[in-house]
Amino acid sequence: MKNPVLPGFNPDPCIVRVNKDYYIFTSTFEWFPGVPIYHSRDLINWEQIGHVLTRESQLNMRGTDDSDGIFAPSINYHKGTYYLFFTNVQNGVTWSLKGYPNYIVTAKDPRGPWSEPVLINTLGFDPSLFIDDNDKAYTIFRIFDHRPGSERQSPGIGIHALDLATLKPQGKPELIYTGWDQKTPEGPKMLKKDGYYYLFTAEGGTGYDHNEAVARSKNIYGPYERAPKIFYTSKDHPHSEIQKSGHGTLFTTPNGEWYTTHLGSRPLSTKGYCPLGRESFIQKVRWNKDGWPELDNKSGIPEMSVPAPIGVKNNNSSEMKTVFTDQFDSDKLKMQFQVLREPWNSSWLSLSKRKGYLALKGRRALGSRYDESLAAIRITSFQQTIETALEFEPSNFRHMAGLTCYYDTKHFFSLGLTTDDNGKPQLILAGVDKEYKQIDVKLIPERVKRIFMRVSINTDKLQFYYSADGAQWNTIGTSMDFGKLSDDYAQGFTGAMVGLFAQDIMYENTWAYFDYLKVK
Repeated sequence: MKNPVLPGFNPDPCIVRVNKDYYIFTSTFEWFPGVPIYHSRDLINWEQIGHVLTRESQLNMRGTDDSDGIFAPSINYHKGTYYLFFTNVQNGVTWSLKGYPNYIVTAKDPRGPWSEPVLINTLGFDPSLFIDDNDKAYTIFRIFDHRPGSERQSPGIGIHALDLATLKPQGKPELIYTGWDQKTPEGPKMLKKDGYYYLFTAEGGTGYDHNEAVARSKNIYGPYERAPKIFYTSKDHPHSEIQKSGHGTLFTTPNGEWYTTHLGSRPLSTKGYCPLGRESFIQKVRWNKDGWPELDNKSGIPEMSVPAPIGVKNNNSSEMKTVFTDQFDSDKLKMQFQVLREPWNSSWLSLSKRKGYLALKGRRALGSRYDESLAAIRITSFQQTIETALEFEPSNFRHMAGLTCYYDTKHFFSLGLTTDDNGKPQLILAGVDKEYKQIDVKLIPERVKRIFMRVSINTDKLQFYYSADGAQWNTIGTSMDFGKLSDDYAQGFTGAMVGLFAQDIMYENTWAYFDYLKVK
C-alpha cells in the first residue's frame, strides 16, 4: 500500500469504517465547501464522494483569517447515524482568545444530506466524540485558559459529558490530561480496549517536532498513564521521507487488523519547505504484550509502503490521484474544486452562462478575504502541469483573469490577462510574498481572443507559460520558488492550490470564461 493515500492538502485525517466501507474526512480551514469525504473499500483506492459542510447555514467564514476556519473534524458512527464534530476557528487577539465554536452535524449517509450544526461548546479546538459501552457520550478537546498569568494558556485535554439524544453538554468540563514535557497536546481521540480508555494525542505542534502520543486509564477522567515511548513520529529522523507525522485515528479492518490514519508532509529537502501541505497517510498497527499500540514495523517511524489488509490486492496507481480534467460540460463543478470562505452561486460562478465554459465574474482582488472569485483544486504532486484556456475582454487595468498558484492571501503567484492604459491586452505575471510585485509583463496581439495558460511544477520550482494557439508555448518570467507556497514559509496550515480567478476592482461586473482545467 503506497502513501500518501490522499496527496496534497488533506490534513488531520479522521476515519470510520462501517461494515466494508471506509470514510476519511479532512480539514479545510478557510476553503469552502468544508470537510471533503473520501471513500474506499480496500484502503488503497480512494474516491472523493462529497463534502460535509455545503451550505452557508452550516458554515459562514466571510472575513476569516488565513488558516482559520475548519480545524480537525472527527467522525463517529453509532446505531445508524454518522456524527461529525468540527471547530470553525475565528479571529482573535491570541490563541486563547480566538473563537472556538464546536459543532456536531449528523447524517444517515455520509454522502448527505448533513444536518444543520448544533453548537456544543466554545472551550477549545479539535473536538472528538467518544461513546462508551453504555451509550454515555463525551466530547474531548484541546482546552484553553485565557486568564493572564495562567501557567499554560492551553493546559491540555478537556472532557465534557454529552447527552447523545439531545446533543446537550452535561455537567462541567474537566481537564484530564496535560501531555508530556510541556508539549501541549491536541487532536485527542479515544478508544476503549480491554478495560482501558486509550487517549491518543498529537503533541509537539504540527511542524517537524510533531508526534502522536498515547496514554491510558481505567477511568475516563483519569489519571492517565503515558506509554513508555512515543506511538509514532519522524521528529528524530530528519531524512525520513514522511515528516511532521501525527494526529491520526486508529481503526480496524473487517478481519480485525489494526491501522491508523495520520497527517504528514513530504519536504523538498531535509527539514525544508513542504508546499504540498499536510497530507493523509495510513500505517499498520499492532498491540504489544504490554497492551500498548505501536506501528507494525516496530520502529515508530511512518513509512511510504505499508502492508495492505488481508485479501486486498495492491494495484494502486498514483497517477489516478494526480491527474485531473474538467471540461466544464456539466452543470456542476467537479467536487475537487474549492472556493474561499463562502459558497459559490450563479451570481459570480456559472456553468450555464456560456455552455462548456466556467464563467467567473470579477469581484475583489486576488488575495482579498471577501468576495474573491477563485475556483481552485489541490496541487498533489511535485511533478505536475496545469493548463487552461481563457476568453476574456478586459477594458481597464483593474480587470484581470487567469491562472494562479495560491497558498493564502499573502502568498501566491498569478498569471493574469488585463490591459495597459491604452487598452492593449497584456499578460502580467505577479507574485505576492506579503507584498504585491509584478514579475513580468507581455503585450499580446489584439486579434488574439483566446489565450492559453499553463504552469509547470518541477520539484521546488514552478514556471508559467502562455500560448496564442495551445501548441506553441512561451515562458513568462523565470522559474519561481514553489516552497514559498508552504506551511513552513507562510506560517499556515493548508497547502498549495492551483486555480482560476477573475477580478474587477472597478464595478465588479466583468465576466471571464474558462474552457477547461487540465492537470497532468
